[in-house]
Amino acid sequence: MPTKVTINPGQIVINNGSSFLVTASDASIDDNRAQGFFVSDTRLISYYEISLNRKQLVLLASSNLTHHSVLYQFTNPELCMVNSTLPQNRLMVTIRRNIVEGMHEDIDITNYHSESVEFQLMLALRSDFADIFEVKAKNIVTRGKTETTWNNGLLKTEYHNDFFHRGIIAQPAHSGSQPSYANGRLIFDVAIASGETWHTCINFIALADGEVLTPHYTCIEHHETEAGKETESFLESATKLYSSNADITQYYQQALVDMGALRIKVEHKGHNFWMPAAGIPWFVAVFGRDSVIASLQTMAVEGEFARGTLVRLAQLQATEVDDWRDAQPGKMLHELRRDELTQLHKLPYTPYYGTVDTTILWIITLAEAYSWNGDPSLLDECRSPLEKALAWIDTYGDFDNDGFVEYLTRSPFVVWHCAAGTSTKAGAATFSS
Repeated sequence: MPTKVTINPGQIVINNGSSFLVTASDASIDDNRAQGFFVSDTRLISYYEISLNRKQLVLLASSNLTHHSVLYQFTNPELCMVNSTLPQNRLMVTIRRNIVEGMHEDIDITNYHSESVEFQLMLALRSDFADIFEVKAKNIVTRGKTETTWNNGLLKTEYHNDFFHRGIIAQPAHSGSQPSYANGRLIFDVAIASGETWHTCINFIALADGEVLTPHYTCIEHHETEAGKETESFLESATKLYSSNADITQYYQQALVDMGALRIKVEHKGHNFWMPAAGIPWFVAVFGRDSVIASLQTMAVEGEFARGTLVRLAQLQATEVDDWRDAQPGKMLHELRRDELTQLHKLPYTPYYGTVDTTILWIITLAEAYSWNGDPSLLDECRSPLEKALAWIDTYGDFDNDGFVEYLTRSPFVVWHCAAGTSTKAGAATFSS
């Protein structure tokens, strides 16, 4: 049976670090689908719809520009205005979105009609602050309290559940007309002369874990993201490949760009490193097995790429026995999350250690990284975590002293295996030590 390859399957995905956006091709967000603007494993924008006089725009094209920016282009349907009718295909509507900390949106409307036009631009916005696991499972449970305020040109929606807090601020800026808010919609009264362009920005400022994540990109001035700069540095320092086959060269270059998009920042002793996330969009988080395998597979491309993975997993190495999280001293994690259910201790991802192979793979990755870079400081830095990992193998890993590493889930939580989409209450495996 031939392999089926789907290009642009009706959705757009962009990300920057652990923040990501999933929309339909027409820029809309449907809260009944696995779409939205996500920060810290929480959906901050669950519904988005743009319209002119309540009429849906006609999509012309949409495409990613970079891993953290996207462009959508539309034209108008036939519009009934106050004193006339605007024929279809007379306006060009362009939306650009860029995720840099928060999200920045530019909306430009150019009038190609022979006369001036007047209409209302409406942006319908909603926030459900749903947990990422419930969005994926399509089983969203309403909790906590949500409040929306419109004050001094800022649309602010906040969510509280005990100590858990998330929020999103929509801030119109540099607008061609003054915005208002009613019935869940930002409204702009737009008037455009023939041949002219109307513009507005919307800064979406994210509130998460006490942080205020303000967009670093505006229509006035472009600011390179830290992740973007590091991606350029990564592409510059990565192993170069040259081939007489142009396709091979392009495939390799695209693979490097994709790897750059996967990276998330690791801070250690005043230095910044990067490690690969498990996947975009739903697995943009710290993982164990996925990250060490990706680091092993890309060692020939960039040997230092593994350092961030080794350091971050060592930072989160288990220090005590905790059956809820399947943690044991010296064990490396499976997954770390910051979502509501995890922070309220309904899920064990703080982090969760239910994995048999990450600790062993971490040791293999350390040895492989040193064989490539020959840097003794890496061994010095990882000496203590290595000793603890080896001790875990000999004690908790091989609990029946048969020379093999065994694994049994002890957590009462039903572990959802995200990659396979299946669940299990217990598992067992053996590895030679």
